[in-house]
Amino acid sequence: MHSPIAANLTELSRQEKLRLWMSRNRWTYARLARSLDITSNAVAKLCNQSTMPVRRHAQIVALGVPAELLPQPLDVKPGPKPRRLAEPAIPAASVATTV
Repeated sequence: MHSPIAANLTELSRQEKLRLWMSRNRWTYARLARSLDITSNAVAKLCNQSTMPVRRHAQIVALGVPAELLPQPLDVKPGPKPRRLAEPAIPAASVATTV
């Protein structure tokens, strides 16, 4: 029978380590959600992303969850991201041709 937990704990992802810590300490996404006054789906999404808002990170750490198991605290400005400018095209006249 295959266990969902890696044999060597150093091979676990951050998310797997967080889930393991939560189960050992009897925390669930629902319990975290009640403490943060948001839905359990929102907590799961926060915990599984690569970054989370600084305010939510501080709230979860204050509840006792180790900071190294959480995503990086980073406030990302909402809204559309700025477009990257395309590289300028090289004029056809400036391209040397070999004969």
